[in-house]
Amino acid sequence: MRKFAFAVMLFSASGLCQTPSKEPDTLQSLLNEVHELRKDIEAMTVASQRVQIALYSLQMQDGAVGRAEKRLDDARENCKGEESHRQDLASEVQSLERSLSDGTTPPAEARLTQPRLSALRGLLEGQSMKVQTCQEAEAEAANQLRNDQAKLVDLQVRIENLDKTLEQSVAGK
Repeated sequence: MRKFAFAVMLFSASGLCQTPSKEPDTLQSLLNEVHELRKDIEAMTVASQRVQIALYSLQMQDGAVGRAEKRLDDARENCKGEESHRQDLASEVQSLERSLSDGTTPPAEARLTQPRLSALRGLLEGQSMKVQTCQEAEAEAANQLRNDQAKLVDLQVRIENLDKTLEQSVAGK
């Protein structure tokens, strides 16, 4: 009797360990689906990280463009002031030269005006050099702004392309 009970238990245990032929197919398809989901999640994580990096770059570049615009505005204002000062000096030099050349200035006053005119000419030359330097700085600031704006446009295009790619990958599923 013990042998019979043992045989029945052994037979029923071996029957429980065997699975019907449909279960391995179902299990395999579930494993495949889980594997595909994992790949999709990994791809979405990478895409999300790329978008975050692109947005951070966009913010940084937008800040760089803002700073470049401010530098250019400051350079333009500075150049306007320098040019205005140069024009004032040039007007004063012309006025003194005109008064000396037309002969209406008394000789004593002309002797005093001559050193003043020489000094103003020196100042005018120095001021002209300041204006030229200022214009070079303005041109450099304008060039930097154009470069920063071009980088900003490139980043915007990159983000748009990422958006289209993500949209297509979502629509394709």
